[in-house]
Amino acid sequence: MSRGAEKGLFFFLLAIFLFSGLAASSPPLGAQTHELGNLVGQILDRDGRTPVGGAVLRLRNISSGAVYESPATNAQGRFRIDGLSKGIYTYGITTPAGDFNSNELIGILANETTKISISLNPYESNVQSAVQEILREQTANPERESRIGRVVTYDPATKRAEIFVERGLIQVRDQVRFSGPATNFSQDVESLLVSQERVRRVLAGQNVWLAATKPVETGDIVYVICKKGVTPFFLTPCGIAWIIAGSGAILTEIIDFKEKECVSPYKPSTGVIK
Repeated sequence: MSRGAEKGLFFFLLAIFLFSGLAASSPPLGAQTHELGNLVGQILDRDGRTPVGGAVLRLRNISSGAVYESPATNAQGRFRIDGLSKGIYTYGITTPAGDFNSNELIGILANETTKISISLNPYESNVQSAVQEILREQTANPERESRIGRVVTYDPATKRAEIFVERGLIQVRDQVRFSGPATNFSQDVESLLVSQERVRRVLAGQNVWLAATKPVETGDIVYVICKKGVTPFFLTPCGIAWIIAGSGAILTEIIDFKEKECVSPYKPSTGVIK
């Protein structure tokens, strides 16, 4: 699917998502409409069971750029943010142990409360350094991308490309771009193979095979693109946050537009944790 088609599909799905919730709860004619929703949930440690107290969830509306933050989580790891504008949000989490980015999006519907549980997964020290290296370059680069390697060979039979990782790292669920004299396309990384075994990530100095959605050529450059086109909250994260349960809309489609440069100051929530 072309990038234009991906973009069109996303906005079509986004329109359905936003307006379906509105239509389901439309007030009588003449009644006042409140385009606001709420988010409640729990932040947990890597095991998915141990609560993380003192954590702050930060949300960014990818359309308006408005940024919100929750009060610190209580001893049960619970948080609540009220009065969020209807829309799609990216998020990050600050804890006493460090900051955590996320590659996921959260959908907020008008007059509804979305409920989620989030697990925090710290990086190993070498992975943390590699991630930070990529994020710094993505932030400084207008294209929001970082060169991580080059194509060593391509197997047309399996449609897999062997990539030498020159710097940083490549991970499953990354979005990458192949670039060369006859190559220019982007795709998600669905799987990585090292010596015929599946791995989650590969660091600099290693070769890795991945399935390419289009043919590539030896010598093509490989870039990791800022996931979903939205700059993460933190340039020096100590780990990544994953939603492990949720009653709301968790979106993973590619968004093909840049983050707005001007964002509002943080808006602390007035919600009370119950």
